[in-house]
Amino acid sequence: MDNDEIKLLLVKYITREADEKEVEQVREWVSAHPENEQYFAQLYETWQNMLYLNPEIINGEKAFTKFSAATIPREPKYRRLAVWSKVAAAVALFGVLTVLLVNHYSQNIQSARQVSAQNGGIKKIVLSDGTLVWLNAGSKLNYNTDFNKTNRTVYLEGEAYFEIAPGKKTIPFLVNTKNYTVRDIGTKFNLKAYPNDSFFETTVVKGEVAVEGNVDNNTREMNRIYVKPRQLLRIYYPKAENYAAKEDNKDTKNLNEIQMLQVDSAKMNRYDGWKDDLLVFDGNTLDEISKVLERRYNVKIIMDDADLQNLRYSGSFKSVASIDKVLELIKGNTSINYSINGSTVNITKNNKNKTANP
Repeated sequence: MDNDEIKLLLVKYITREADEKEVEQVREWVSAHPENEQYFAQLYETWQNMLYLNPEIINGEKAFTKFSAATIPREPKYRRLAVWSKVAAAVALFGVLTVLLVNHYSQNIQSARQVSAQNGGIKKIVLSDGTLVWLNAGSKLNYNTDFNKTNRTVYLEGEAYFEIAPGKKTIPFLVNTKNYTVRDIGTKFNLKAYPNDSFFETTVVKGEVAVEGNVDNNTREMNRIYVKPRQLLRIYYPKAENYAAKEDNKDTKNLNEIQMLQVDSAKMNRYDGWKDDLLVFDGNTLDEISKVLERRYNVKIIMDDADLQNLRYSGSFKSVASIDKVLELIKGNTSINYSINGSTVNITKNNKNKTANP
């Protein structure tokens, strides 16, 4: 491959627009030399950092400078010319690719449309290709004006349920999140990717999806995992702060980074019932439950006790308009007390109640 081909392929790969043949070509190029792998890792990191920035604050020159500082080793003066001769072409390639990525991002963002569901609400929309999307509270869906013309790609932050409309086979339906891309092969699936959650999760109701992204945070290698009907895929983000339990767990092998679970059809509403105003908890910790309740009822929950956060609860709530009612029911089966002051909820221990779930 010549330089122009490499530029195009790397940009398509990193922006998750490459087809299977192009993905394989990039993998071969990256694995051909350690320097290729390093340049690719830097580019990938640059793109990921762009996703939550406004175009006007993206600085390609700074990215180039950062890359140069990290790539060029500190050597004695008499060796620096040799080092420069080895990396100059690659650094130049990185600079060009950074500009291409910035332009790609800027063009997309300038033509972007955004639909959001605020905390306390759920929104249902119909995309121009006929796809139905339910957005859960605290979620955003972005897509550009070329949707259903040159692409069927959306960007999700939060949680959404998709019923994908049939489309041209040449234009796949893609859902990009900060860390992973879901490529639709079927029709109905739920996708959860809130920025303050420690995991990515998708559950397939009907059809099949392919989840693409870097599972290995060291190599940045793009992996593809297929999820079939009534399967749940959960991927914990490979960051140390999301594995606090490791410090207290000597057997870290039990902490799975990737989980693939079979879901009983009778329990599917635990994952997609929210779109029908149903909350289902099946052995969730109060910490997990509090995040759901914060978004659903637009409140801030304060719960400082670690033991209380790890307390587990099972139960379901249908069309419950008030968080007070939800907490009252939880209180009846767990050792908690709570108080509500405006939009702030304080949850504390109730040492008199010993009926908490194990």
